[in-house]
Amino acid sequence: MKIVTIGRKGADIVIDDDSISRHHAELTLSSNGKYYLVDCGSSNGTEVNTGTGWKPVKQEFVREEDEVRFAGRHKLTVRELIARSRH
Repeated sequence: MKIVTIGRKGADIVIDDDSISRHHAELTLSSNGKYYLVDCGSSNGTEVNTGTGWKPVKQEFVREEDEVRFAGRHKLTVRELIARSRH
């Protein structure tokens, strides 16, 4: 299991924008291939689109093809987040 942090500074995946919290979200990559996304109490929120539109997320299982939007501005798929975490 690996936990990847997403945030403005000092995170595994850095999004350099003041609308992103310093510790905005975490993506857990489990050994069984499941992905778990957690918003870490960010100021401007985290949303996920699983194919049926955007919805706010606090804690949710996500798939590689799902889209994640941070602070309503920065959109990446779970697959892109995973790729960034391996650099």
